[in-house]
Amino acid sequence: MRTAALKPLRPYEPLRDLHRFADTGGQLALNLLPARIPAVPLRRKEPEPLPTARVRAVFAALLDARTGSRPLSRVQGMVHPRLYRYLGGCRPLRDLRFTLRSVRLCRVAPDAYEAGGTAHAAGRTYGLVGRFELLEPGWRCVMFDIVRPRPAAARLPVR
Repeated sequence: MRTAALKPLRPYEPLRDLHRFADTGGQLALNLLPARIPAVPLRRKEPEPLPTARVRAVFAALLDARTGSRPLSRVQGMVHPRLYRYLGGCRPLRDLRFTLRSVRLCRVAPDAYEAGGTAHAAGRTYGLVGRFELLEPGWRCVMFDIVRPRPAAARLPVR
């Protein structure tokens, strides 16, 4: 039967051989830095929160661009280029005139918000959804959609 024995630990001195790396050329020098500087993770500055007023302005501009009452080029600086290309391919909703009512924000990551809201047009209420991300130039809308109400025939009966 074999018994377990504890092994002695080796002495650990990470700065013991530091003198080998300092070549002073005959001059006296005080070198207190370790041979390898440990990597310190840089703390990112906490981004500015996205104001609800900015989301409301972007939603209003996007609604105007979708209905054709505002040129699409006016929202180019507010949205991601991919969303801008997508909106350029959509047909304008010319028969609707939206009135933006409520906007709500939810922070889903340090550099991302998701927003929801409601807009009224022609006696109907429409839902709005969007996602905002902090990109190099600032907060940009990367996703936007209008949730249309179901047709009357598809609604469930109220009990």
